[in-house]
Amino acid sequence: MDKLKNFLGGLNNSDSKEDDGAVEVYADSVRQALELASLELEVDVDYLDYEIVKKGTSGFFGFYREPYHLIIRKLELNADHTDLDEIERKLSGDHLSTLDSKEKKHLDGIFTVRVLKSGIWLTVFPEKGNGKPIDATQVSNKLFSMRHTSADLKFVEKIVSEKTGEPVKIGDWTANPEYDSMMTAEITEDEMRAFAHFTPARYTGKHMELDEVLEILKNSGAVSGVQEKDIVKYLEEMDYSQPLLAAKGTLPYNGKDAYVDYKVRTESSSVKFKEDPDTDQVDFKELELLENVVIGQILAVKVPAEEGIPGRTITNKILPAKSGKDNAIKFGKGTILSEDGLELSAEINGQVVYKHGKISVEPVYVVGGDVSLETGNIVFLGSVIIHGSVQDNFSVKAAGNIEVKGTVQKAFLEAEGNILVRQGISGREEAKVESTGGSIIAKFIQNANIVAEDNVIVPEGILHSNVDAGEKIISLGRRARIVGGLIRAGSEVNARMLGAEVSTNTEIRVGINPKILQEIKELHNEIENLTEEHENNAPNLKNLSLQKKQGKLPEEKGALYAELVEQDEEFNERIEELKIEVEELNSYIDMLELNGKVCAEKSIYSGVDVYIKNEEFKIQDEYKNVKIFLEGGKVKIADYEAPADFDGQNKLQTVVPSRRR
Repeated sequence: MDKLKNFLGGLNNSDSKEDDGAVEVYADSVRQALELASLELEVDVDYLDYEIVKKGTSGFFGFYREPYHLIIRKLELNADHTDLDEIERKLSGDHLSTLDSKEKKHLDGIFTVRVLKSGIWLTVFPEKGNGKPIDATQVSNKLFSMRHTSADLKFVEKIVSEKTGEPVKIGDWTANPEYDSMMTAEITEDEMRAFAHFTPARYTGKHMELDEVLEILKNSGAVSGVQEKDIVKYLEEMDYSQPLLAAKGTLPYNGKDAYVDYKVRTESSSVKFKEDPDTDQVDFKELELLENVVIGQILAVKVPAEEGIPGRTITNKILPAKSGKDNAIKFGKGTILSEDGLELSAEINGQVVYKHGKISVEPVYVVGGDVSLETGNIVFLGSVIIHGSVQDNFSVKAAGNIEVKGTVQKAFLEAEGNILVRQGISGREEAKVESTGGSIIAKFIQNANIVAEDNVIVPEGILHSNVDAGEKIISLGRRARIVGGLIRAGSEVNARMLGAEVSTNTEIRVGINPKILQEIKELHNEIENLTEEHENNAPNLKNLSLQKKQGKLPEEKGALYAELVEQDEEFNERIEELKIEVEELNSYIDMLELNGKVCAEKSIYSGVDVYIKNEEFKIQDEYKNVKIFLEGGKVKIADYEAPADFDGQNKLQTVVPSRRR
């Protein structure tokens, strides 16, 4: 205690300010100047005295900013000042950071002394568990260090013993601006944040209060978004080591666009097969490609566009916001849109059909057994569900989807939507199954002709068939393979095995929509037919032409000659038109960016001929886990790549050609 009194006596004699050891500092704020001087003079900020020669200004949007000019020197302390420093840090409890620490079982008591206009206030917080309580001597030492000598020590002891955690007034405030806490406000250039920089009070100097902080912020232009709760908490903690975010603006909120929340499935391209591990059989019970709905069932709900919410800077400038765009529900027949345009429901019992962003409900025609002599051929302007099979030489045409729960034999199926054949297609080289606007999914395909606008997905293999798909052909079941026939896909052919060990000729073409290839083929056929017919007529025309040169032709032969000449001109003109069409289609193919790829998860065998756009790659050796693709106009080989949106294993292994022995 004597050491402390001697130290305080030294402080009382420290008012005389000498220039010895002083530094001259230019900085953006008083706090920054003190921190710079602290490093230069190698002393804590709390033991620096300063004189403001010239106050700084923040300027206008960063221009014409003037720095603070200060003279800063060390306080003249006795040699025993380190004892007081220890008291300040360990005994006074001048900071409240521990109040916000995580809950602990054992905490020492702490106290604070805060000087406000209303007086000097002491708050004593009780200890927890086995923590040490606050001793009255600690509070007395703190008061002496603050040069507050008029406090009633007995009253202080009473407050310490009660340790209520509530502030109690222990003295009156005496104005002493030299030791008061100070604050400067800094506004960012975008006017979205205001930072408050504080210098702590010294001795019995007054701490900043909320109204003073608010006034300084207001004078600096920060009138909106003031964080009063954060300011109060900051002032109570009295920890000025970091600046305070005293005000923050609100960014504008751009409203989200309206969107349609579909309550029924609209995507059929992502299909997942589940196989029974014991039987290796695909469980089609888990696959629901077609979706039935009933009258009144909700099909889609529109979530309206959100209104934008304007933002505001701390200087009270309005920041405009954009509102979301509207997006109406597109609907077709068999549906009813509510008056407010927010709900779409089914008008009839039927099958959901989603095409070109429009949802509709098609009526469903159900065949209880096979399509046979009992039913005859079926043509239906909706979806068709067949609980049996489609027998030889019968046809089913639907404007919606077709689902066959049995097999398709040597028959003809055509649908504008999807076609699902749960037990496979065995066509004996004459069956044709075509989806003009969707995908085809079958357990297996054998000796059949398949055409799909989108995808063909077959878990148990494609054997000796001609298959065309505008997008992908996928066959990735455990026993899946593609062997024989002509396989054409716009973007990708992906199978577990391609070809067979016995070198079965299999032709695979990707990178060009099969429709284009088919059209080119038909054009070439027409050119050949016209050329042949033209050549057949040529001898007759030549003979009649010679007769005409020798003399006048009889009326009958003259008419025939004129007819053959006209046909010859028409043949030449039509053949030229067809050649131009072929050239245009070939030019279009060359312009296509989509190159396509052929992937084999397990093996691709010799005998498989791969065509990517117009580039040919004949497989002469067995390759494992391989992807064949086109890059820079050349066919290249890389590691196997599983198809996107397919529930299969993506095995990436090094490509190793393996010669059969």
